[in-house]
Amino acid sequence: MTFDKILESIKKKDFSPVYFLHGEEAFFIEKIVEAIQEGVLSEQERDFNQMVFYGKDALAKSIIGSARQYPMMAQKRVVILKEAQQMRTLQDLLPYIEKPVNSTVLVIAYKGKKMDMRSSFARKIKENAILFESKKLYENQVGSWIKTYSKSKGMTMSNDACSLMTVLLGTELSKIDNELDKLKIAVGIDRKVELIDVKNNIGLSREYNVFELNNALGAKDVAKVFRIIDVFSTNIKQYPIIYIIITLYGYFSKVLIVSENIRKSDDELSKLAKFNKFFARDYRLAAKNYSRNKLIEIISILKEYDLKAKGVEVRAVDQIGIMKEMMLKILS
Repeated sequence: MTFDKILESIKKKDFSPVYFLHGEEAFFIEKIVEAIQEGVLSEQERDFNQMVFYGKDALAKSIIGSARQYPMMAQKRVVILKEAQQMRTLQDLLPYIEKPVNSTVLVIAYKGKKMDMRSSFARKIKENAILFESKKLYENQVGSWIKTYSKSKGMTMSNDACSLMTVLLGTELSKIDNELDKLKIAVGIDRKVELIDVKNNIGLSREYNVFELNNALGAKDVAKVFRIIDVFSTNIKQYPIIYIIITLYGYFSKVLIVSENIRKSDDELSKLAKFNKFFARDYRLAAKNYSRNKLIEIISILKEYDLKAKGVEVRAVDQIGIMKEMMLKILS
């Protein structure tokens, strides 16, 4: 079943005895679990009829025992297994999945990866449960998803507003969901959310990120570049140098295209270089600050430091040191 169909069936109180939710995108899984938690039982009924287990510590016999209990002063009982991918004895739930109790709703949330559907366990789940694979969206799918998903919140979004949100937030659906809630409060539901609303309420500088680093380099704002690098150095796992190099390579490749077509209109440039026309001014500024020869040199610098970051011809990889050295070469 699709995400929308599952949510629709939950709203209609049409529950399945077993849901198996798996896949790389945690957002859809979390939303289905949340809908079941709130939709099956009233707040008063949950105290006695809702149990939550976590895969790392859960025992199959405890989950099955809880699922086989009858509801107390309610029509249904809800048993949720979160982080099921961490449960070593997950297959021991199969006897219950094959013969579930109709008065219980068992939800198995297997997040972060896809279940191997070739296994006999997976085939049995497919036969006896509602099976949902939560797939990550590609970047080119996010804009249309925002437009559709925002309608479920009572909002109407312009195409440009959706595009800018995608640029600013990428494919982080949980973050997009939070920002949509903020937009709903700020703008309301009485009018369409426009590009300027996204710009004013989500902003371009809420936190230090690679997008801001691009802008700082494009503007040759040396102080800001190194402030951002200092922030990156506090959480190198979140800002690995390889990811930064890849992003900068894409950014400066687009600046080079703009540099070579500087007389074209913003619309033409955005189509040629494949960026949102909202950022044409920033790309023009970067093209003005860096000559064509310098841009070609920067792309070579990025290739050079990509090898260094991977340990080629260096004894030890100092990510922060490499990052700062690379910035100096780009800005010189």
